[in-house]
Amino acid sequence: MKKLLFIMLAICICLLAVGQNDNPRVSIDEVEISPPAFTGIKNYVDFSNIDANYLQRYLSENIQYPEKAERCSREGTEVIKFNVNVQGKVTDIDIVNGVCPEIDDELIRVLESTNGMWKPGIKDGIPVAMEQEVSIVFSLSENAEETNEKFLKVATSCFTQGTECFFEKGKSKKAERLFTKGITYMPYDESLLLMRGLCRYERGNLAGAREDWNRLFELGDIDMNTKFLAQAKGLEAYEALMALLEER
Repeated sequence: MKKLLFIMLAICICLLAVGQNDNPRVSIDEVEISPPAFTGIKNYVDFSNIDANYLQRYLSENIQYPEKAERCSREGTEVIKFNVNVQGKVTDIDIVNGVCPEIDDELIRVLESTNGMWKPGIKDGIPVAMEQEVSIVFSLSENAEETNEKFLKVATSCFTQGTECFFEKGKSKKAERLFTKGITYMPYDESLLLMRGLCRYERGNLAGAREDWNRLFELGDIDMNTKFLAQAKGLEAYEALMALLEER
């Protein structure tokens, strides 16, 4: 397998799933939390000098671009969640946004190789299991700016075509495919997630719709003033989204 040509890593943080960052100690309602920290060394016991970039370097050095994915020009942003348990092991790996099965498998392989390389999270002085989320860009270009421009262009095109299919042509199946393609490139785009949720609901996939909308809640508040959302008024999906908002 060829070495990964380009990789960017972001570790997301939320209230209940605290990720590694430059300011690792968090106080929430006087509950002191120290998130898991990657050491890069199995059974490492001296945690006084942990570099926040250890995980990025480890993934960059160990992830290979799968030959089949490269041959088929598969690109996108892989998002994966996992727990770090009290023994510093990686468990419950979950693909949130997959580029292709080969890339999924490769990222899982490398993450599993980090077992025992984590300092577990601490809550009020007690080790606890905590969730991490990592996103990695798989690109065939070695230029970050070029990759960002390409991914944005593809995602924007998918969104524009998808909304046209959904609202003007009544082709919700095609619209969902377009939104899914856009999310493959930009999985944190709120508009794409919101619209795919509407498509999924209208096509009878209620669980998928709630999955997209709950993902939006994880990322932040939903912007209810967007032009395209106003177009959705009157749809059953819109009413379901409003009901979900009231539940929260």
